[in-house]
Amino acid sequence: MRLHHTKNKGDLGILHAQLDLAKKGYGVLTPLTEHEAFDLVAYKDQTFYRVQVKYRAAVRGLITLQFKSFWVDRHRIHYVRWAKDFLEIPSSVRGVPAGSPAAP
Repeated sequence: MRLHHTKNKGDLGILHAQLDLAKKGYGVLTPLTEHEAFDLVAYKDQTFYRVQVKYRAAVRGLITLQFKSFWVDRHRIHYVRWAKDFLEIPSSVRGVPAGSPAAP
């Protein structure tokens, strides 16, 4: 097998997301190509959710993201987005009800 480092990490991230969604009772659908605008579709309670997966590894127990702007004030804790807040699909996210017409 030929390794492609970033592709392998992306595949691993998708597998973890599929497992997590399945454990939470979602049906998981995958596209037939890597070139779609989503990585997965989650289905639960007659609703479909488009899922985009990003892979980040923890370093010393922290997951950090590089911001595109250098104007980030690192002392303002209320700007921190905690990983624990992204373990569930929030109720504010609107999925597409099953049986609804396809988006244009």
